[in-house]
Amino acid sequence: MSEAAWSDEELLGMDTSTSADELEIKRDPIGTYIDRLERYGREARYVANMEAILVEFQAVLRDEHGEHLCNIDDSHVIAFNRHLKRAEYYRTRTRANSDEPAPIDISDQTRHEQIRRLSTFYAWLADDVGVVSSNPAKQALNNLSESEFRASPPDRPRIEFEEMADFVAWIDDPLPRTLVLFLLKSGARMGEALNVDLCCLNLDHPVYHAIAEREDVELLPEVSGRPDTVFLDPGFQAGTEIRGEVRESGSKRQRAGGTIVPLDAELKMALVEYLLTRRPTIDETVSPLFAMPSLRGHHRLTSASTSAMLTASGSSPGILQDYGWWEPGASTAEKVTAHYFRHYFTHNHRHNQGVHDGSMPETVIAYIRGDAPDRSTARGDNYRHLSWNDWESQVKEPYLEGIYQFGVYGDRQ
Repeated sequence: MSEAAWSDEELLGMDTSTSADELEIKRDPIGTYIDRLERYGREARYVANMEAILVEFQAVLRDEHGEHLCNIDDSHVIAFNRHLKRAEYYRTRTRANSDEPAPIDISDQTRHEQIRRLSTFYAWLADDVGVVSSNPAKQALNNLSESEFRASPPDRPRIEFEEMADFVAWIDDPLPRTLVLFLLKSGARMGEALNVDLCCLNLDHPVYHAIAEREDVELLPEVSGRPDTVFLDPGFQAGTEIRGEVRESGSKRQRAGGTIVPLDAELKMALVEYLLTRRPTIDETVSPLFAMPSLRGHHRLTSASTSAMLTASGSSPGILQDYGWWEPGASTAEKVTAHYFRHYFTHNHRHNQGVHDGSMPETVIAYIRGDAPDRSTARGDNYRHLSWNDWESQVKEPYLEGIYQFGVYGDRQ
């Protein structure tokens, strides 16, 4: 049943309303809301994502329940949550040149975010325009168990700690091994890692000092005077000029000030080992940390070259395929990708939910990941960054105490 199939009498009989524009809004609640977002200048990507979620939810309500967006309760939102967990397909998105629905490939966190977006939409319907009497998505979120969105994603393979440690030790090339360790210990997205420059890194080691001097590196203020740290830039789009270089990959860090990540002894040793093999990049505007290994490269690793190194390049397998963790065409539940390492960091440092004995406070995990502080984490001391001592005690100490050790250069824990 399409939205147009609802009669005016049926629309007026739905829920309660105090809005003079009740009928107009109920005829096209999504279009009215999206027009409002655009009118208030919301970012185009946010608006497009919100519209896609609402259209998908509307399709599920229509096809599975025969209901209108303005005539539901929390049970419909919980049913939508189950729909997303099935990871079968989006009803409203199809493959190009095909009538077949496209598969869903989302994490627990993304599923949680989609339902939070529904809650924002219904808050507008209930509180701003009074078209509905309550917020069913907020009620559903309150009633769902805390573990619903915190368990390891069901659509991703579970890799035990010893397995991951064996994989990291198996990688014999310093570049991919260091990159994998960097992702595993920082929770960074690939684009965020590729945008790290030498000036973002303060490594207390003679090898780094010599390279920094050779390439005339001036440390960023975020890490200057803070040994064994790396700064991950706040969010920006692909094509943005950062430190004089137009970046191919963007950064999705939501934390406005970026993130200062401590370097534990294992990652520090891997970085030193890699830097000993890294070719100079003195021809660059800035010196990227992760650079091309070829004789004529001298440039920043790209998304394409990194994908080839980790997964596959033509008929040549990358390290993940060579290890048996990635195959072309395999589902998300059957393969490991570069983004998997971000999930591994997130889920395996939570108390009583990880694959090793250590854990970190949720606020530290959120800070390291670069999440925007919500109302609870914004009050956490680790978001203040008012002084070096605050960061030392609220971020660095709990991070170093909880970060897993794969035993590449010593004991596993």
